[in-house]
Formats: sequence, structure tokens, C-alpha cells
Amino acid sequence: MNLIKLAVFVLAVCFASTGFAEPKAIKTDGYDVLTETFLRPLSFMGMVGGTGAFVILSPLTALASIPSLKGDAFEDLADTLIVKPYKYTFVRPLGDYDYNEGLKK
Repeated sequence: MNLIKLAVFVLAVCFASTGFAEPKAIKTDGYDVLTETFLRPLSFMGMVGGTGAFVILSPLTALASIPSLKGDAFEDLADTLIVKPYKYTFVRPLGDYDYNEGLKK
């Protein structure tokens, strides 16, 4: 029973440290809103175009991933063409133009 209490205590201490993290404060102004009205639709069109390019390039990616010993070519291609534009369009906070959270590279 003491071992279970110790394990619960250790896990609680390990996960409690993430509660102290503070999000980065970003100041926005009217120019950011104006810029976002153009950037969000462009990045959405980039995501749609990237999805089409991913579908077209999938057979070539399959050939490229056969001799590859490191990494996954499909995952890298999808991350570049679909996931990055998606996160830039829908996840990125207003006015943060260097958003990279959750991306591998």
C-alpha cells in the first residue's frame, strides 16, 4: 500500500510542474486583424492545395520511402503540406506569425 502511495505522489509531483507554465502574451492591434483577414484564407487555400498535392505525390512518396531507413516520408510530406498550414490557419493565435507549437520541425 505504501508503494502505491509513493507512486501516486511521484506522479503528482511530475505532472504538477506543468501547471506553472505561463502562455506567451501577444499584443494585438488593428493591423493584426486586417492582416489576418488576408492570411487566414490564404493559408486555408494552401492547406487545400497541399492536400491535393499530397494525394498526387503519394505514389512517388511511397517509392521514396522504400529505401529510407530513417523517418517516414508520408509523415514528413503530410506534416509539410497539410498539418503546418492547418495549424497556421486554425490553431495559431491572432498576431502570432511565428507559430510552431506541436510541429516537429
